[in-house]
Amino acid sequence: MASKNPIKGYLRCHMPDCHHVASVHAVGEHRIMQDGQPPKNKRNTGRLYYNCPSCGFQQGKGQAFQDWITNYMKPNKTDFETLPDETVETEAKPVPKPLIQTVFEPDLTELESEIQPKEAISQRTITYLLGAVGLITFIYLLLKTGSKTNEQRARS
Repeated sequence: MASKNPIKGYLRCHMPDCHHVASVHAVGEHRIMQDGQPPKNKRNTGRLYYNCPSCGFQQGKGQAFQDWITNYMKPNKTDFETLPDETVETEAKPVPKPLIQTVFEPDLTELESEIQPKEAISQRTITYLLGAVGLITFIYLLLKTGSKTNEQRARS
């Protein structure tokens, strides 16, 4: 995206795989030149930023970045030496064969003999559980009906 602010200088874009020459601008200069007044947000007025025409990078935040722009900025595009087109040659690396690993598998017949099945729940246990549930239900019903009779006595 082209900037309305005038070009202050040029530098090489620092983004990976880009390194094209980018234009450096100062925030708010266009408005000052056109209207004679600084922009509404005066805090950033005069801060440097750059626009890369290749990757679209536009950045200027932080004092360290401001110093970096000031140190590496050059007045002309021609001050930058052209970078040769880099063609990366890669060698075909042989794919290693996967290693065959032996896994220890225990004898299953030994384990099966050690595992004993659970005993089935006996008839006696079932009888005791059903009796306990019945007793709890009976006590609950007694308490419930007893509370109703107390409420009826209180009303009378």
